[in-house]
Amino acid sequence: MKKVLIITYYWPPAGGPGVQRALKFVKYLPQFGWEPVVLTVQNPDSPNEDVSLLNDIPEGIKVYKTKSLEPFELYKKFTGKKSDSKIPNDILLNKKNVSLKDKIAQWVRLNIFIPDAKIGWKRFAVKKGLEIIEKENIDIIFTTSPPQTVSLIGKKLSKQTGVKWVADFRDPWMEIVYYQNVKRSWLTTKIDYMLEKKVFTSANAIVTISNDMIRMFKEKASNQKFYLIPNGFDNSDFTKDLENKNENFTIAYTGSISKDRVPHVLFSALSRLIKVDGIKNLRFNFAGKYCPEFEDEIKKYNLQGISDLRGFVPHKESTQILQNADVLLLVVDNVKNNKGFLTGKLFEYMGTKKPTFAIGPVDGDAHSFLKESNSGAMVGYTDDDGAYNLLKAMYNNWKAGNNIYTFDVQQFSRQNLTEKLAEVFAETLKYNRSRI
Repeated sequence: MKKVLIITYYWPPAGGPGVQRALKFVKYLPQFGWEPVVLTVQNPDSPNEDVSLLNDIPEGIKVYKTKSLEPFELYKKFTGKKSDSKIPNDILLNKKNVSLKDKIAQWVRLNIFIPDAKIGWKRFAVKKGLEIIEKENIDIIFTTSPPQTVSLIGKKLSKQTGVKWVADFRDPWMEIVYYQNVKRSWLTTKIDYMLEKKVFTSANAIVTISNDMIRMFKEKASNQKFYLIPNGFDNSDFTKDLENKNENFTIAYTGSISKDRVPHVLFSALSRLIKVDGIKNLRFNFAGKYCPEFEDEIKKYNLQGISDLRGFVPHKESTQILQNADVLLLVVDNVKNNKGFLTGKLFEYMGTKKPTFAIGPVDGDAHSFLKESNSGAMVGYTDDDGAYNLLKAMYNNWKAGNNIYTFDVQQFSRQNLTEKLAEVFAETLKYNRSRI
């Protein structure tokens, strides 16, 4: 069995969507002839913790952990936050009434730590990675980003050892959502562009999650080999044959809501169903973190009485919330270059086999996947009439007990997607290309 060194910053017991992709690849790669060896950080600065994910790590998998210099520790001291407080990745970007200290910390985070605030891990990870490659006789290196620092680690290890390297991107580099509405200095931007270019041209292959991201990346590295492996769902995460008939038509969302994800047209449609159609048996269940604008919008439409807002919940509980709903809400961030945004949430929703009510670019990849799998529909960010008509149709189908969606989603199972990754590894080992 060949060995792959998987380098990921986010790893259980860290929680959140950033953990899932690497974890599920590790879980299923042995089925396709690859033994994963994991390199991660001892104490990741993750916004959430989910110890239940430890159960997904196969027995016998070697996981190496190193220390890291985390600037958020300095940030917490500077701003007077408790040492055990969790700092979200998009720190300070969606807050109201930000203090001067927070503004200074935000500027430092965006302009001094390049490509990101995890750069303090690189030195330790490269040192340990060199040891692992020699000790474990590694055949190929696989990195999954963000943080983009992980790609720099893979680049360095590949260059020093000659071991081929596959770089995976769950999000864009320069176009990542939390850089879209902030101002970085021209020098920071120039340096970051240079790092991105070097990574894109140095990797032996690049894997990413959407066709639009491949299009975007090809403009920067036209000679690179790109592979599409979207996010997916794990059948084992869901309770089989879960029968649930709600008294209320229940819409659910789990995850985070920033100001770019506030579902304005959904709330408008819910209000219209209540006021115009006289429908009372409606429910909106939310679990996760949210910005002030999200709660403001609920109050604006007087939806407090039908809304249940909870904080972060472990992954297992999150999937139960989704399975117990009738319709699942998806919102693609309303920012530039968002046509290729495909969150893991979309595919996890598919695994529940519950209809998805999506808000986003109707000419983007997310809508294409929804139509291809016949698992939901999407409306535009300002399409109030479209949102109302779609939600009313979903309500009527629920009330009549009709299911118009076929959920042709098995191609997106984590097991099938991992098989594709194993094929990428095999092809990369055979493929010889002089790297820049």
